[in-house]
Amino acid sequence: MRVRRGSVKRARFGLSLAIDRFPVIPRFGLLLCAAACATPLAAQITVSPRQVAPADFVRLAVQVTNPTDTAIVMVRVEVPEALAILGADAPTGWSPRITAATDTSPQTIEWSGGQVARHDFREFPFLVRLGANAERTDLVLPVRIRRADGSVRDWRPGGYGPAPVLVIQGTIGITARGAFVLAAAGIGLSALGIGLALRRPH
Repeated sequence: MRVRRGSVKRARFGLSLAIDRFPVIPRFGLLLCAAACATPLAAQITVSPRQVAPADFVRLAVQVTNPTDTAIVMVRVEVPEALAILGADAPTGWSPRITAATDTSPQTIEWSGGQVARHDFREFPFLVRLGANAERTDLVLPVRIRRADGSVRDWRPGGYGPAPVLVIQGTIGITARGAFVLAAAGIGLSALGIGLALRRPH
């Protein structure tokens, strides 16, 4: 079977056009991705550790990384009422301020006086105690930062980013030793009650 040269040339020409045109969409997508990736985040916020058990004394730390050219000059965390704040520490150059909860606002810790410059990482630690009867749930700790240009960013539901979450591992259970002590106390009280009953005059 003979194939005309003209038809071969047209087929090759059509194939080359298809190859040239097909990468247009992926290339455009790459450009959009590059533009999006070039926009820096205001900061990266986490809380460590991410779990706590009832009745625990635990050192928490708000961890802040600054990927922008504008320094961060204030960090504030809202602490749920389930956590009793025992104290707060600060990086060099920073000062913490603890504000008690009111009827309309939660307890907070605010650090100021220092700077988190571009590509710097800082930890803002504080000591808390979780109540012994705390149930298994998630505690949300909203964080706010303020930068040197006056702009503010909130990590909270509906804010700039998701708020850090602290997971309560569960309620306290009675250990085997505790159960033995309770049982022994119950037996002792029962014996005392029987003795008093026997000593009553008839």
